[in-house]
Amino acid sequence: MNLLSANKITKRIASNLLFEDISFGINEGEKIGLIGVNGSGKSSLIRMILGKEEPDSGEITRNRELKISHLGQNPEPEEGMDILEYIFRSQTPIIKTIREYERACAQLEKKAGEAQTESFEKAHAEMDRQNAWEYEANIKSILKELGIAELSTPVNQLSGGMFKKVNLVHALIEESNLLILDEPTNHLDIDTILYLQNHLQTMNKALFLVTHDRYFLEEVVGKIFEIDKKTLFTFPGNYDYYLEKKVELEESLSKTEDKAKSFLRRELEWLKRQPKARGTKQKARIDRIEEVRNREKHVKEKDIELSSSGRRLGKKIIEIKNLRLGYGDKCVLDNFSHVFKLNERLGIVGANGAGKSSLLNAITERLEPISGHIDRGINTHIAYFDQTSKNLEPQLRVIDFIKKNSGEYIYLDNGDKITASKMLERFLFDSRLQYTQIEDLSGGEKRRLYLVYLLMKNPNFLILDEPTNDLDIKTLSILENYLLEFKGCLLLVSHDRYFMNRLVDSLLIFEGEGIVSSFPGNYFEYLENKKEQEQKGKKEKQQENTKPEPKKDNTKKIPFKVQKQIDSLEKEIESLEKEKSDLEEFMTKNASDFQIIQEKNQRLNVLETELKEKLETWETLLIEYS
Repeated sequence: MNLLSANKITKRIASNLLFEDISFGINEGEKIGLIGVNGSGKSSLIRMILGKEEPDSGEITRNRELKISHLGQNPEPEEGMDILEYIFRSQTPIIKTIREYERACAQLEKKAGEAQTESFEKAHAEMDRQNAWEYEANIKSILKELGIAELSTPVNQLSGGMFKKVNLVHALIEESNLLILDEPTNHLDIDTILYLQNHLQTMNKALFLVTHDRYFLEEVVGKIFEIDKKTLFTFPGNYDYYLEKKVELEESLSKTEDKAKSFLRRELEWLKRQPKARGTKQKARIDRIEEVRNREKHVKEKDIELSSSGRRLGKKIIEIKNLRLGYGDKCVLDNFSHVFKLNERLGIVGANGAGKSSLLNAITERLEPISGHIDRGINTHIAYFDQTSKNLEPQLRVIDFIKKNSGEYIYLDNGDKITASKMLERFLFDSRLQYTQIEDLSGGEKRRLYLVYLLMKNPNFLILDEPTNDLDIKTLSILENYLLEFKGCLLLVSHDRYFMNRLVDSLLIFEGEGIVSSFPGNYFEYLENKKEQEQKGKKEKQQENTKPEPKKDNTKKIPFKVQKQIDSLEKEIESLEKEKSDLEEFMTKNASDFQIIQEKNQRLNVLETELKEKLETWETLLIEYS
């Protein structure tokens, strides 16, 4: 079933054409990824799908059955709501029923009067009628998986990462057949990203996803839309398929470009020879030249070769000794020491709030340590790409801002220098954008400008705090290539697995409670090691839970038949515990499918009853013959 169709839609912002005459459809159960450079119109397209904006021309047709749930990039908290109220704020019947039940429970706890009891019984009966118990339990299960425990916490007191999780839950549980997610992995830790990835893989509803996370795209979607050169390209496959077909398309366009240039040379020579007065044939030929010129604008942009020339580092780069960081009574880093080596490429991973940004702020003198100290070498020149993009001057034009704050040139490895304008070009600022005021740029374009501003300062120690947030895939590719050639130290915090894996060769693991461990390998090696350790721990736990054979009393021998019964019970208990564990894991992975959850929950109840009975029998036998 088709949920939504767009037919030849066009959108402009002021005089800037975003896209023209694009058409597409979204079908039931289809999982689509939307990519494109910052400012290409991705957010505008989402707003049009949501009905918050209209196209300048063309039309969008929506199925009567279409129900959309949406997670935006930067949701705003609502005053006066706690987490549970915020999540259940939708007006769909089942959500409304759960909300009323939770409210009735809260009122009954405060005052157990006749009116409160009557409201509770009414809400309880409605929960039964709507079969909402599994729904509510599933929502609370998702909250638990995402580490959201205190449901009475006001949402305006949550950290950015935790508030993003709460909004994610709200989007996932809404009754809908189309889920729209705009950069859902921004500000999420890796465990949450992996949970979301698994959840989206198994859900039945359609998905329209905007993300810069290439591994996430690869694992979740089955079709790619790309907004490029004012039009929409469709690639019916995952991200790997897109890359393969994109190369073929670029090669085809390159051949077209060569032919176009050859034609233009011939035609321009002809044009120069003609008198000013032109007839119909000449006019037709001139129109043909213009057509080819326009076509030439749509061919492949040349790949960017960019190699920095960072200033030479001294013997001492940065030395951290016995560092302790915290806020109030909370310690986020305790007794941490590290000596940076020449050209070290170090990644930092850990849950939100574990202290990653605190360490970066301490290194850059934005946060005063509680104790310990940081020694910086006199030849160490730090550039810090934080999550705020401060210091941009909104009234200045892009090119003027760079020249004023970063200089006219940057020197490359081979001794050449490139101008500020060329550097901007290489980070996708064309001539139009270079002469645009900063206040008129999109959020992603401002982040890209902030990046150029820092790189133009020619640092030899780069600190990047979640640099992939708000950057498009093309900019990330350019930045990756730049950093791979960077001659200096790199300290990187990122939830982007692809980005991290390409750029770092060792890791600091922020484990919480001020504890930091090191890992001598890249990000994928760390994930594999973590998985192995978790499986090993799970196996050891299962072995610990396996009930030991009772110590035989030398004066009271256990009869053969009883011993056989005990042995049989232990095997059955082990089998039931394994099935229960596997079933709970399956239910967690398929938390969005309430029909499956309901079916499996019945089996889980049976398992728990059987397990309880056999354990009681086993314990009785042990006590009797011990």
